Amino acid sequence: MSSVNEQVTLLIGEAEAKLATARALLDGLPAADPEPELGARVLAEIINRGGSVGRGELYAIAAEIGMDKRGLGGLFRKTGKTLLHELPGDRVVLTPDGAERGQRYLNLRQRSTSALYGASEPQLARVAETSFAEDWDSAEDSAYDEL
Repeated sequence: MSSVNEQVTLLIGEAEAKLATARALLDGLPAADPEPELGARVLAEIINRGGSVGRGELYAIAAEIGMDKRGLGGLFRKTGKTLLHELPGDRVVLTPDGAERGQRYLNLRQRSTSALYGASEPQLARVAETSFAEDWDSAEDSAYDEL
């Protein structure tokens, strides 16, 4: 039994040493980018502007957000999910994947900045329309409770 304890103690010591080394490496790294979703912010702004913008307007959006225009190339990539599509001429349009990602960012931002739902009302029959409230506890309505 003591040899098992010695082996476990040795393994724990090795793990602690490796963990200390990893922590030291992390301390030397710069802090993580506080806003890793710059691309999603660009897509959300394109949604706010109607889903299609000119190339110059796209560069202006990126500059406003703090994204280098060279980083926009990742939104046009040919493999994986393409988020922006270049139309003939000067226009750039969101793809369905780009619209979904931009909308997801807008939804998360809206959720974090405002309350989507008010407090729940325990007496819903009192706030419901009169015609609906009259039927609230009817036998016909109770048939749906079992579904």
